[in-house]
Amino acid sequence: MKAKSGLVRSATIALMWIAGMASAAYAHGGIAGPDELGPPVITSAALGILCYWVVVMWPSRKERDGHKTNKVVRRMVR
Repeated sequence: MKAKSGLVRSATIALMWIAGMASAAYAHGGIAGPDELGPPVITSAALGILCYWVVVMWPSRKERDGHKTNKVVRRMVR
């Protein structure tokens, strides 16, 4: 139950930040409408998802036997 309340609290804070940033963007944009703001927002969201995938979800390199033996040899030398 504690984790669920933390999730709700985090989602509420995130939505408040998004609403605050959107209102600030419209306040300073003046003439910028959804037709002008839509493509950059979609592009940045797509780039964000792509970068997240590259950094976090990219498969890690498998260790080969040569690397393991080098670690053993290094320990022996010490």
